Order: sequence, then C-alpha cells, then structure tokens
Amino acid sequence: MRLIQSSFILISLLVASCAQLEKHHSIFHSKKAADPAEELGIKGDNIKEMVSKAKGQGPAAITFLASDLFIKANDASIRGDYQTAAAILRDVVELVPNDIYLKRKFSIELIRVGDLKEAEAILVSIFKETQYKDDSIGLILAGVYAALEKPALAKATYQKIISSSTDVEEACLFLAKSYTAEKKYIEAHSLLAKCERKNKEPVYSFYRGKIEYERGKKQAAKKFFEKSLHMDSGYSQAALALGAYYEEKENLAAAVKVYKNFLSKDGNSTSVAVLSRLVTVLFSMEKNSEVLPYAETLSSLDNNDLNLKVRLGLLYSDAGNFQEATNLFKEVLAVVPESDKVIYYLGALHQQTNKFGEAIEYFKKIPSSSALYGDAGVQIGQMLGSQAREEYVQGKINGEAFSKFMAFTQERMKEHEESLVEIKMLQASFYEDTVQFKKAINAMNEVKSQKGFTESHSYYLASIMEKDGQFIEARALVQSILEKDPNNAHALNFLGYSYLERNEKMDMAFEYISRAVKIRPDDGYIRDSMAWFYFQTGKFSEALAEAKKAFELVKTDVIITKHLGMIYQRLHNFDKAKEFLTEALNQAKVPTEREDVLKLLSDMEKIRLPASQSN
Repeated sequence: MRLIQSSFILISLLVASCAQLEKHHSIFHSKKAADPAEELGIKGDNIKEMVSKAKGQGPAAITFLASDLFIKANDASIRGDYQTAAAILRDVVELVPNDIYLKRKFSIELIRVGDLKEAEAILVSIFKETQYKDDSIGLILAGVYAALEKPALAKATYQKIISSSTDVEEACLFLAKSYTAEKKYIEAHSLLAKCERKNKEPVYSFYRGKIEYERGKKQAAKKFFEKSLHMDSGYSQAALALGAYYEEKENLAAAVKVYKNFLSKDGNSTSVAVLSRLVTVLFSMEKNSEVLPYAETLSSLDNNDLNLKVRLGLLYSDAGNFQEATNLFKEVLAVVPESDKVIYYLGALHQQTNKFGEAIEYFKKIPSSSALYGDAGVQIGQMLGSQAREEYVQGKINGEAFSKFMAFTQERMKEHEESLVEIKMLQASFYEDTVQFKKAINAMNEVKSQKGFTESHSYYLASIMEKDGQFIEARALVQSILEKDPNNAHALNFLGYSYLERNEKMDMAFEYISRAVKIRPDDGYIRDSMAWFYFQTGKFSEALAEAKKAFELVKTDVIITKHLGMIYQRLHNFDKAKEFLTEALNQAKVPTEREDVLKLLSDMEKIRLPASQSN
C-alpha cells in the first residue's frame, strides 16, 4: 500500500500545489508560525481529531486530508514560514507514515527550524530503508552529522554513499573536504583519485589542485588544473584556476593564452566567467584592439553590466567608432542618469566629433560636487574660446561668441576657485592668438600669486612677453626658474632660443641649447632650437640633421615643420621645401602663422631653380 499511496500523493499533490499555490499564498501571506489548525481554518485541537477520523475512514479520506495539508505546508515553506511547514508536515507524516519522500521533506523543514536531533532520527531511518542507496538522503544526513559535531558518523555516511552509488561526486568532495580540514592530505588525494577512476570526471583533479593551491604547493596545483582541463576542455573552473595561477605569477600572456584556448573550443565561447577574466586581463595590459571582440561578446551576454558597457564605449571611442560609443554611453546614462563620468564621456565624444553645442550641454550637466567639474569647465571654455577666435578672424571683434566666452569664464572663476588659473589661461590664450599680447600678459599676471600657478605657467607668461617685445622681463622670469633648478632643460632652451632669435650672445645661446639637448635629447622642441642655431650660423647640413630629429619627435608643430622646410629651401631642395612648408601651412592655426608660411612659399617660387636639386 505504501508504494501505491506514495505514487498517488506525490503526483497529485505536486501538480495540485502548482495550480493552487497562488490562491493559498494570498490566504496565508500575513501569517508566521501559525498553529496548523488555524492554517486549515479549524479552531483549537480539532486538527488532531480530523487526522484521527481520516485514519479511521480509510485510504480515500487519508489521501484527501494529506493532500490538503501538504499543499498548505508547501506554501508555508515557500513563504519562509518553516515552523508552520514543519508542524503541518508532522500531521501529514502521521497520515502517511511509510512515505519516504514526505519524511525526507519533513526532516528538511526540521533542519530549517534548528531541530537537528529529530531530523537526524528520521533521516537515519529512511536512509536505512533505501538500503543506503538514496544519495540525496545520505548527503543531508551527513550534513546533519557534521552540524551536530559527529564527524565520524558524517564520514561513515559519505563512505556508504561512495561504496553503494554510481554518482559519488558530492560525497567524495564533502569527504575530501573533511580530510583536508583535518590536514589528512594523503587520504584526501587517495579518495579523490579513487573517485576519479570510478567516474572519469574532471572535478576530482580540479579539487586536488585546489587542495595543493591552498597548501601553497602551487606548481603541483597547476599540474592538477591542467589535467582537469585536459580531461574536459569545457571545464571552466579548471581554466579559471589555471589562468589565476598565471595571473598571480604576473605572467599575463600565459593567462591570456589559457583563456583564449578555452574560449576557442566548441561550446565554450559564451562562458561569461572566462570571458570576464580575459577582458579584465587584456584591459590591464592595455590591449585595446585585442580586447574589443571579447568585450563585445561579453556585453551581449551580460547586458546589465554597466561598467563593461562604459569600458566598451571607451574602446569604441579609441577605435574612432564614435557613434557606437555614443550609443553605449546613452544606454548607461538611461540607467544611471546622475553618473558624472558617463556625462563627461558623452561631452568628450561630442567635442571630438565637433558637435560643440551638444558637448557644452553635456559638460554643463556635471555638478559642482563632481571631481570632473573643473575639467568640464575648462573644456567648455576651450570650445567657447574656439568659437570666439573664429568670430574674431571674420572681423567680428568683441562679438556674441566673445561675450559668451568671457561671461562663462568669469562666472566659472567665481564659482570654482580651484580652476581659476586654468580658466584664466584660456582667456590669455585667446588674447595671444588674436595678437592682443598685453591683455594676455595682464590675464596671467592676475593669477601669478595663485596656488595653482606653476612653472609651466611661468614659461607661458614669458613666451607672451617675448612676443610683446618684453625680452628683458621674459628672460628675467625664466632666469629665476633656472636659479632654482640649474638643470632645467626647458629654462635653458628658452633663454638660448631667446638670444638666438635676436642674434644676441650667440655663444651663450649655443651653450644654453647644448646643455638642454644633453639633459633632454628626445625633446623635439629643444632639437628644433639646435637646428635653428645651426641655420642662423650657416651650418645647413647640421641644421638639417637636427631638424629631421625634431620633426620625427614632434610632427604636428607648425614652427618645427616650417623650420625644416626653410632648411631644405636653403639647401636648394625645393621639392622637399615645398612639401614641408605646405604641411606647415596646414598646421597653422592663426592668421599670422598662415601669412608667414604663405610668404615663404611665395618667396621660394620666385627664387626656385628651373629644376629642383637634391641635397
């Protein structure tokens, strides 16, 4: 009768519980640890009377009442009301005392409420009934033994499962863990090796690797991880462990190889865990082009990883795929609209694609509490300054764009004292580019005593003084820097070039520039100064050698490019001269620079020989 009854109850009750669970959930939603009689809508101890009456009426009544009780117990358990579930299941087990499934479920609820002793007794009984072949019961019982601090009984139970079952993985691992906790490493390895021979699964070698890794024997652990991965090329835990081994050794190339090999196997390419490690390592190695396809795959698998989307957006930006980058950042911003970093990235992307209006609007959204607020203000100032320059070139002096630029910079300096010097630099730069040198000097002098005024700002101020003809004052300012640091290459170069440009103290100019070259031989600007010294003193071959070095180091500076063109012209290599002077014309940003280069090109055409000569 037990088998028939068990089959009927299990099938009918489980199906019924799925259909009726929602209805019962609403009935018992607010109750915790209720009396089982109350769950049935019965007063007092009448439930005991109903159980007794059902038992007297026979199988049909027992099945009906047991079914109703089971549904209510299951509902209570789902709601986390384990006290009620255990209490009701006690009556169900009384109605159907020989059903192993019901007694197993009852024991689980007892464990949840902390009644391990009673659970132990039930589990011992039903495990014996299954002739020790029901692994699920054995594993629960072993866990109870461990909780009750009965390690010998726990081990014995695991051993019974291992000896009688074909699926011994959990038992093996639990028992091996027990041995490891007791530092019985030989026994743990022996057990896992035995289980591996029986099951041929990679988990045993992997676990042996974990044991050795935790013992500090990492080379031995590595061999076990490799064996596990060899047994099953799709075993991600082994790949992750082996990769982690190499990462810890700082052999990132080997870790990348492990992860890539794993992902290249059939069915492994969508492993989120391995993809995540590979992407992280490649990012740390700054392998941006290499990481892109893996990051794209990972993002498609884990669409909720906002950090990954941001990093992927930065990759797209670096690769020049600005639209994809913009789309990703907008997706992230829709989820976290207050993210100052994402707002900044969007501003930078629009700025990079010359969409200055949108860029300014994004940068303005960054709150003053953000660490990016100061830089965002500088970016806005640069764009407004650029628009003011364009307006100035068109002959609109102090026009609308200039007013917006000045209004913004003045307001931002009042709001954010930390960016005072940088914002003032923007004003000075505008005045410099529009040949209003005295206004530029005044702007820099206004913040000369500020904390953020650095040595580089002093150089800039000195360079404007030079352009304004205040040579003595400019040299004095740079000389004060040199007095503090006699090996300051930039100060040496500035003074040398200042004398060189005015053909003054040429010996001193050469000494200053030569010292600067020795200190910073890979500085293109200093190399250009040396080239210009040789040019001014008629040593054109030496000038060409230095100018080539300068151009290789800095290919985007209009002065360096112009000087190289002029040297080629003096050497009568007019084709090369035209090539570099044309390039300098393309690099020129302000009218005075363009006019200077155009005059050089015009003069060259007048003196050019009928056939160009090579040097």
